[in-house]
Amino acid sequence: MAAERAAFLTQMVEVLTSTVSFGERLNNMVHLLARNLKVDLALYFGLDKARETLLLNVSSQGPVPPHPRLEFLLGQGLVGETARTRKFTVVHRQQPGVSAANASLEKLQPAYQTLAAFPVADDNFLYGVLILVDLAERSFTAAERQGVQLTCLMLAAALRQAIVQEEAKKRIAELSVLFEVGKALSSTVELDELLERIVSTTAKVITARGASLHIIDAATGELRVSSRYGQIPPEAPALPQIAPSPAATEPPYYEGESTDAAGHTHYCLAVPLTFKGTLTGTLGVYDKFNPNGEYLPFDPENRQLLFTMAGVIVNAIENALTYQQVEDLAEKNERMVRNLTALQEISQIMLTSVQKTRLQEIILQGLTQEQGLGFDRAVVLMVDEATQSLRGAQGACRMPVTHDLSNLKALQAPPQEMIPVTDWEIPLRVDQGPLALSVLRKSPYHHHQTAKEPGLPPALEGKYAAQEFFVVPLVVKDRATGVILVDNQATGRPLEPERLDALQMFATQAALVLENAHLYSTIETNNRELLLIRERMLESDRLAALSSLASGMAHEIRNPLVSIGGFARRIAKLVEPNSPLRGYVEVIQEEVTRLEKLLREILDFTGENLSYYGDHELAKLIEDTLILVQRDLDANKIKLAREFAQLPRLHCDDRQMKQVFYNLFQNAIQAMPHGGTLSIRTFPVERPDGLYAAASISDTGSGIPMEVLHNIFNPFFSTKDYGTGLGLAIAQRIISRHYGQIEVNNEIGKGVTFIVTLPVAKYCLVKDVGQGAVPASVLKAPKGGRQ
Repeated sequence: MAAERAAFLTQMVEVLTSTVSFGERLNNMVHLLARNLKVDLALYFGLDKARETLLLNVSSQGPVPPHPRLEFLLGQGLVGETARTRKFTVVHRQQPGVSAANASLEKLQPAYQTLAAFPVADDNFLYGVLILVDLAERSFTAAERQGVQLTCLMLAAALRQAIVQEEAKKRIAELSVLFEVGKALSSTVELDELLERIVSTTAKVITARGASLHIIDAATGELRVSSRYGQIPPEAPALPQIAPSPAATEPPYYEGESTDAAGHTHYCLAVPLTFKGTLTGTLGVYDKFNPNGEYLPFDPENRQLLFTMAGVIVNAIENALTYQQVEDLAEKNERMVRNLTALQEISQIMLTSVQKTRLQEIILQGLTQEQGLGFDRAVVLMVDEATQSLRGAQGACRMPVTHDLSNLKALQAPPQEMIPVTDWEIPLRVDQGPLALSVLRKSPYHHHQTAKEPGLPPALEGKYAAQEFFVVPLVVKDRATGVILVDNQATGRPLEPERLDALQMFATQAALVLENAHLYSTIETNNRELLLIRERMLESDRLAALSSLASGMAHEIRNPLVSIGGFARRIAKLVEPNSPLRGYVEVIQEEVTRLEKLLREILDFTGENLSYYGDHELAKLIEDTLILVQRDLDANKIKLAREFAQLPRLHCDDRQMKQVFYNLFQNAIQAMPHGGTLSIRTFPVERPDGLYAAASISDTGSGIPMEVLHNIFNPFFSTKDYGTGLGLAIAQRIISRHYGQIEVNNEIGKGVTFIVTLPVAKYCLVKDVGQGAVPASVLKAPKGGRQ
């Protein structure tokens, strides 16, 4: 038994190392195995990795017929399952499912009873499956299995050797072609230089007087590249497109002849250049060279050599085209990286401010600086919702590069050359040109002078001119808030589409920061208003409490004070002038008078007196009040300076307004005990909600100490020994009732200026839902009575 095994293995080794072809060796090994194991049939199924199937390659019964093909998918039947598991398997026909799973094997051996499968594999790869078919039920001994497994390893070694040999042959052929290409063409990958080298090398190899090449795009018919070398007869026809014929038995080519004016015949030979994709071309040579100066036709050897050259040339040209595309892509990527870097730097700078004007300057610098997007001119226009128009915000021109500044510092610097655009106003209508269309459609716009699109609107005639420009909308939450307009009119550089892409990304960032600045400003304004409302509410609550308390006290004090005053006056009539009681009675009368004055001021502060409104002149109210304090002005040697402007009449309570000015005049007089100047000036004040009339009262006293300045309008706060502390509080209360404002400008050592601002009803605008803004004079305002 051992001798038989040794003989079998010896035979296998001899077959494996024989010099016959790989197919013969594989057949011999399968037949030898079937004969040694005495099985009825031995089959070898090779693995097709691309299709993941196992195809019958060798049969011990003889040549495998081409039809029908016998194959199994991986995991299908005994063959596919063995390939999947790589394990030896023996099955018998009577076992459940065996006959159905291996039905295709019955075409080769219908009456089989035993199937044994062995994987043909080495340590790394699976090459196929060996199937042993027996007509009787059979089990394989350990020695038989070991022999088959050794045979499978030998088969795997033979297959591996065949694969290596095949790959080596292909590699040698490829290296030969690469060597030929490398000698003539591998010195450059620049397309123009390569084409020149191709036609010159072709002419020299074929020994032709001239050569030409052209490549076209078959999809569009456009000429992509072409090149010529040497002497090409003018009479020679243009190189044709050479298409293969379905009935042809050899590669297509073109041979042509032409005769010049001298009667000489010129010859042309051309072969097709077949590229991957849509490119196609033709390579041709002219007039085979002869030392005698004759023009000779080309022979079949020349044609075959030209075919070989064409195959090599196609690869070289494809590599050059690919290199050119890579270079273009690299240049495009470099520009993209530069644009993205600029956008990142500009975005970083825009985050340093929330002021709208400053952000617009940064945006213009980012658009025009060389470190940014580098346009020649840039203009920012914002949408005016009230008028439904575009209004110019800011514009700037490109300035020379400043190499002494870094990118960030150059972008942070304010624009040096501004464009006046504040008078630009473009209605948002479809007939108003590309700027309005960009806002309405919320899409970018590339304007050319020859484009069949609406030109610039009449509003920009004489203000802006450019043959080509970009318009990009500033869009936030599906709402266009403005546009960016850029051009290269000064340098004449074209505006490429990729620059429009970069501009759109920039516009997205710019729109966000401008919207954030607007929101920040709105929040700041709302916070200030809320803080002011809160302070007024607290003050109102405090004043209401004080008013309630003061009103109650005034009512409680008034009745006994009237009695005291009345009895004191009666006693004064009964007491003799020289009586020692006379002084006490006069003190009682003076204190009662002072208390009565205090009660009147308290009642004025609590607002319990009637208010009668009418139309009055501000200057007349001031003049009437000055009459009341004239004696005090003269007594304190205070000069009076007036400057009254022509103002509309006020709708106010004249008695209360006189009270305001009287209190302010008294404060000014008390601040100048040793003389000075009381300056009174009236002037108009324009505000968003209408026209106001203002009066300033200035003294030349020592000013209000800073530590008490915040308390001057608080009730019952006074810096004087005999003051009630209600003068300024009453004045502020009255002015608030008239929807006005009182301000104080304090200069230590120079004096104090109080500014009273009151609305002029005729010019103040009142917001009315559904009507918009209307003058308050058209409303039915009360003319008098209790307010």
